[in-house]
Amino acid sequence: MNGNNRDDDLRFERLYELFGDEVNTIFDTKENSEIFTDKKNSNIPSEVAPNPTKITNIKGNDNAFNELVNPFDNTRGKEIKDKTKQSKSMSFEDDIDLDNDENKFISIISNRKFLYVLTILIFVFVTILAVKAIRFGKVVDSYNDYMANEDNNIKVYSSGGSDEIYKGGKASELVECIAKPLDMNNMPDEVNSVINQITAYYRSSGNYFAFTYKDIFTGFTVSYNQNGAIFAASTVKAPVNIYLYEMASEGKVNLDEELTYTGNYYNNGTGVLKNKPLNTSYTIRTLSEYAIRNSDNAAHNMLVDKYGRNNILNFWKEKGTNVILSGNDNWGMISAHDATIYMEELYKFYLSNSEYGEELMNNFLNTKTKFIVGKNDYKVANKSGWSDYSQHDASIIFADNPYIVIALSNMGMSNNYMTHFNKVNDLAYELHTAYWKYKMDKCSDIKIN
Repeated sequence: MNGNNRDDDLRFERLYELFGDEVNTIFDTKENSEIFTDKKNSNIPSEVAPNPTKITNIKGNDNAFNELVNPFDNTRGKEIKDKTKQSKSMSFEDDIDLDNDENKFISIISNRKFLYVLTILIFVFVTILAVKAIRFGKVVDSYNDYMANEDNNIKVYSSGGSDEIYKGGKASELVECIAKPLDMNNMPDEVNSVINQITAYYRSSGNYFAFTYKDIFTGFTVSYNQNGAIFAASTVKAPVNIYLYEMASEGKVNLDEELTYTGNYYNNGTGVLKNKPLNTSYTIRTLSEYAIRNSDNAAHNMLVDKYGRNNILNFWKEKGTNVILSGNDNWGMISAHDATIYMEELYKFYLSNSEYGEELMNNFLNTKTKFIVGKNDYKVANKSGWSDYSQHDASIIFADNPYIVIALSNMGMSNNYMTHFNKVNDLAYELHTAYWKYKMDKCSDIKIN
């Protein structure tokens, strides 16, 4: 027996110990199988596999499998087995990647558990919307208790203008002439004519609620139903942010402090935060800008909750307002009387504070929605507000002599609301022009030597 035959005999004996008579079937294939190739003539291939029809009949453990591949190398079978498992795994993953997307979608939506979960989510969503609608309806109803009866009488008066009057000399005499209140019992014809037009306009329809014109320098004021209270809508954002900036100017508010926008403040009304990610932080300055320029409801609620509704309410009560933030929520009521107070306060703060006052006024000058637009390309600083049953604007018109126009309406979002505001804008401009023409003509008689 030569060396090769001896090796074969040794392999046969080892296999017989492991598998008994079944080894005869395998050993008969040795001339056709690379497993028993003579090592002197050829190396064993790295990923060779025996004839599958023979292997499937062999029962044994992993070691037996390894020794079958090579009785003298127990590592080869394990490598082949691992490669086989890996190949099967890769093949399965490839099958997943090649599945049709449409079949996947149909499989998902056909799943009964998925349909149950989807039904529950839809039910919860609809329930939340219904609860919000009912709650809003109750809030709206509660405002009826605050609504004041409309006063059909026009009021013309002077509430006092600028205190910056220089005493002595002709210049002082000229300034005093301009600032002197008109005789309400002997109004100039050109001024009285426009006042009559305003009265007739507001008395002609129940759709017009309240109006105020005020000349900032002299304090000359014409007002219709000035104490009538109506739902404030977003006009309330003006007094809230004026308060905020005045407190900042006193070091009581840090405009660079950050607040986090969470789901509790999400509001699908006006604004930009509703389109931004939750749990994002914004500075007080940015939130104030959003509240005024974009009329952002979420930003407004965040600011009121941070600084306290009662603190803001008390601040304005001390300045003479009556109904701001009434209603025990973050919106409350408004009147032409109160709106005139806070817009005049805005103008005075703008004049007196070059840092905070100018920054705040810049936000009002750049609001996205303006119903009162002025004339002759005058700049307009304003804060409007609207709901299903109210439509308002509180404005400062930067004419040569700036003036305030407050227009509160119970028209809501009707189709002709801009017709109303255009009319109010025209009447206010005509009144302002007539008033100052009379003043300049009268005071021009003062001779400067």
